[in-house]
Amino acid sequence: MKAIILYASRHGCAEQAALALQSRMGKGTETVNLMHTCPPSLDEYDTVILGGSIYYGRIQKQLSEWIAREQPELADKRIGLFICAGESEEKAGQELLRAFPESLHLQASFADVLGNGVKFSKLSLAERLIYRAVTGKSGDRGGLYTNRIENFVSRLLR
Repeated sequence: MKAIILYASRHGCAEQAALALQSRMGKGTETVNLMHTCPPSLDEYDTVILGGSIYYGRIQKQLSEWIAREQPELADKRIGLFICAGESEEKAGQELLRAFPESLHLQASFADVLGNGVKFSKLSLAERLIYRAVTGKSGDRGGLYTNRIENFVSRLLR
């Protein structure tokens, strides 16, 4: 199986999740951060994993725009979807549903929230002020859900 993980990560949690997935999926799995790199053609991949973090209630624009352009190319691929979200379990599940088009959710072999990390030190001053005002918290918190990452890979590789 040849797989690619296409993700968008602004502050690092989704990137950590993508790299954790890649290490567990083994050889033949590539990662591409859509914030910095254009992905290759999907022709040579049979599995495509799409992921990002929720930023002000939405998945990153780079990922959503790429999906809108390339969705027809995804029709014959095995799909996995993930997000990293700093919300409660219930809200994070709702954010996962809103992050991707319904057609991708229906096609996906598996979708899950793989982390909730916030790297406070990587936020801009404006982001820190907003984050503190909304959550009442400061400082780095959260991280990856290792058990969910293991489950994601095992479900996707079935």
